[in-house]
Amino acid sequence: MENQKLAEKYFNSGVENSKNGEVELAIEDFTQAIELKPDYAEAYYYRGGAWLRLDNREKAEVDLSVARDLGMNDIIILDKIGQDYERAWKILGNV
Repeated sequence: MENQKLAEKYFNSGVENSKNGEVELAIEDFTQAIELKPDYAEAYYYRGGAWLRLDNREKAEVDLSVARDLGMNDIIILDKIGQDYERAWKILGNV
């Protein structure tokens, strides 16, 4: 039970770090959450999105595939990929 709560804490921290543009920190947080709860589909899903933001497609594909295998809906995953690319293009357009 304690691992579950700690995993959620890391997951929530990862989401906040990702929102704040701290993508590497977010990946570290999601990784910690996954280590504590290996079947944490949402953590794989969000870490996959973070890898996409760093343009690491191989790691993103692996994480998104694991998230799908753990029960994440393909439509949700595809939507996430689209949102991440759209966000990346907006950021790159402002550089």
